[in-house]
Amino acid sequence: MLKPLAKYLLKQHLKNHPRRPSLVHGDLIDSMAVVGMADDDQSFGVVSEYVKELRRRGIKTVDFYVGFKSKKLFEDYKGSLKDHPFHSSSFSWMGNIDSTDLDSLESTAYDILIDLSQGSVMEADVILAKSKAKWKAGSKNSDRAFLLDFMIDMKEDGDIRNLIHHLDKYLMNFNKMNAA
Repeated sequence: MLKPLAKYLLKQHLKNHPRRPSLVHGDLIDSMAVVGMADDDQSFGVVSEYVKELRRRGIKTVDFYVGFKSKKLFEDYKGSLKDHPFHSSSFSWMGNIDSTDLDSLESTAYDILIDLSQGSVMEADVILAKSKAKWKAGSKNSDRAFLLDFMIDMKEDGDIRNLIHHLDKYLMNFNKMNAA
């Protein structure tokens, strides 16, 4: 995938398909998607445990879009039915989705999409742009501000556990106390 071209096309896609974030109550969340990368074993373990915890909480749909930089790891990955693995080969050079594993992404309107990839690969940005989620949240990154509705500034702290803690705190407790 050509990064500058793909980024330009993502911005054009979002411009041509305007989406306004809608109000999502923390106690009424029915569907979620989590985007993460399997490039670091420790952080991937934390992210996958968070996804399992979300599924145990009783949220009806929790889909996990997990990206791989290595083709071998991508082919060897054995996840659940709600795991959607992707690799650079899952996309065309212009940023279009070519994988059948990602077909549900464009048709499912999730209540919340949580980005835990922290801007590490362009493929995760494509998933964020193509998703029809009502609310998209992740860590603050000025290059990716057009993709997210809610961003948390982690200020030099790259620990994924802190990002998960803050996102979970704000998103799951959001509007439970009549804040908006």
